[in-house]
Amino acid sequence: MPEQQSKEGAQETRPEAQGTVLHVRDFETKTSYANVCLLSSTREEMILSFGMTFPAPSRERREAQIVVSNRVIMNPAAAKRLAIALSQTIQQYEGRFGVIEIEQRPPAGAK
Repeated sequence: MPEQQSKEGAQETRPEAQGTVLHVRDFETKTSYANVCLLSSTREEMILSFGMTFPAPSRERREAQIVVSNRVIMNPAAAKRLAIALSQTIQQYEGRFGVIEIEQRPPAGAK
Protein backbone atom coordinates (compact mmCIF):
# COMPACT_ATOMS: atom_id res chain seq x y z
CA MET A 1 0.00 0.00 0.00
CA PRO A 2 2.22 2.90 -1.14
CA GLU A 3 1.67 6.23 0.56
CA GLN A 4 2.46 9.73 -0.62
CA GLN A 5 2.73 12.90 1.42
CA SER A 6 0.73 15.73 -0.14
CA LYS A 7 1.38 19.47 0.22
CA GLU A 8 -1.38 19.80 2.82
CA GLY A 9 0.25 17.22 5.12
CA ALA A 10 -2.24 14.48 4.37
CA GLN A 11 -1.22 11.03 3.23
CA GLU A 12 -2.87 9.52 0.20
CA THR A 13 -3.04 5.77 -0.14
CA ARG A 14 -3.28 4.27 -3.60
CA PRO A 15 -6.37 2.24 -4.54
CA GLU A 16 -6.50 -1.27 -3.13
CA ALA A 17 -7.77 -4.33 -4.98
CA GLN A 18 -11.33 -3.57 -3.82
CA GLY A 19 -11.15 -0.11 -5.40
CA THR A 20 -11.20 1.88 -2.13
CA VAL A 21 -9.09 5.03 -2.00
CA LEU A 22 -8.17 6.22 1.49
CA HIS A 23 -7.39 9.87 2.14
CA VAL A 24 -5.69 10.13 5.54
CA ARG A 25 -5.54 13.61 7.09
CA ASP A 26 -2.96 13.43 9.82
CA PHE A 27 -1.51 16.93 9.93
CA GLU A 28 -3.47 17.81 13.10
CA THR A 29 -2.72 14.52 14.87
CA LYS A 30 -1.40 14.69 18.41
CA THR A 31 1.35 12.18 19.15
CA SER A 32 1.86 10.48 22.50
CA TYR A 33 4.44 7.95 23.67
CA ALA A 34 3.26 4.89 25.58
CA ASN A 35 5.22 2.06 27.15
CA VAL A 36 2.16 0.24 28.47
CA CYS A 37 -1.25 -0.71 27.08
CA LEU A 38 -4.01 -1.97 29.35
CA LEU A 39 -6.69 -4.02 27.62
CA SER A 40 -10.27 -4.68 28.64
CA SER A 41 -13.46 -5.55 26.83
CA THR A 42 -17.20 -5.79 26.93
CA ARG A 43 -19.36 -7.79 24.57
CA GLU A 44 -19.54 -4.82 22.15
CA GLU A 45 -16.19 -3.05 22.67
CA MET A 46 -12.45 -3.52 23.06
CA ILE A 47 -10.85 -0.83 25.21
CA LEU A 48 -7.15 -0.02 24.82
CA SER A 49 -5.75 2.35 27.48
CA PHE A 50 -2.28 3.67 26.63
CA GLY A 51 0.08 5.30 29.08
CA MET A 52 3.40 5.40 30.86
CA THR A 53 4.58 3.23 33.71
CA PHE A 54 6.93 4.61 36.36
CA PRO A 55 8.59 2.73 39.22
CA ALA A 56 7.00 3.58 42.56
CA PRO A 57 9.27 4.84 45.35
CA SER A 58 8.59 1.68 47.39
CA ARG A 59 11.64 -0.50 48.05
CA GLU A 60 9.67 -3.12 49.99
CA ARG A 61 7.99 -4.66 46.95
CA ARG A 62 7.86 -4.27 43.20
CA GLU A 63 5.33 -1.59 42.36
CA ALA A 64 4.74 0.74 39.47
CA GLN A 65 2.52 3.72 38.84
CA ILE A 66 0.69 3.79 35.49
CA VAL A 67 -0.53 7.10 34.11
CA VAL A 68 -3.08 6.56 31.32
CA SER A 69 -2.92 9.31 28.70
CA ASN A 70 -5.04 7.98 25.83
CA ARG A 71 -7.88 5.53 25.45
CA VAL A 72 -9.08 3.95 22.22
CA ILE A 73 -12.40 2.11 22.09
CA MET A 74 -13.00 -0.17 19.10
CA ASN A 75 -15.57 -2.70 18.04
CA PRO A 76 -14.29 -6.33 18.14
CA ALA A 77 -13.93 -6.60 14.34
CA ALA A 78 -11.79 -3.44 14.14
CA ALA A 79 -9.70 -4.65 17.11
CA LYS A 80 -9.10 -7.99 15.37
CA ARG A 81 -8.01 -6.21 12.18
CA LEU A 82 -5.64 -4.12 14.31
CA ALA A 83 -4.20 -7.26 15.94
CA ILE A 84 -3.60 -8.85 12.53
CA ALA A 85 -2.00 -5.68 11.15
CA LEU A 86 0.26 -5.35 14.23
CA SER A 87 1.31 -8.99 13.93
CA GLN A 88 2.18 -8.57 10.25
CA THR A 89 4.07 -5.34 10.92
CA ILE A 90 6.09 -6.95 13.73
CA GLN A 91 6.98 -9.89 11.46
CA GLN A 92 8.16 -7.47 8.77
CA TYR A 93 10.16 -5.45 11.33
CA GLU A 94 11.85 -8.58 12.70
CA GLY A 95 12.63 -9.71 9.16
CA ARG A 96 14.52 -6.47 8.57
CA PHE A 97 16.05 -5.72 11.98
CA GLY A 98 16.07 -8.97 13.94
CA VAL A 99 13.96 -10.51 16.67
CA ILE A 100 12.50 -8.15 19.26
CA GLU A 101 13.48 -9.46 22.69
CA ILE A 102 10.99 -9.01 25.52
CA GLU A 103 11.59 -9.84 29.17
CA GLN A 104 9.71 -12.74 30.68
CA ARG A 105 7.52 -11.59 33.55
CA PRO A 106 6.13 -13.76 36.34
CA PRO A 107 2.37 -14.43 36.24
CA ALA A 108 0.18 -11.88 38.03
CA GLY A 109 0.02 -12.58 41.75
CA ALA A 110 3.26 -14.62 41.78
CA LYS A 111 5.95 -13.58 44.27
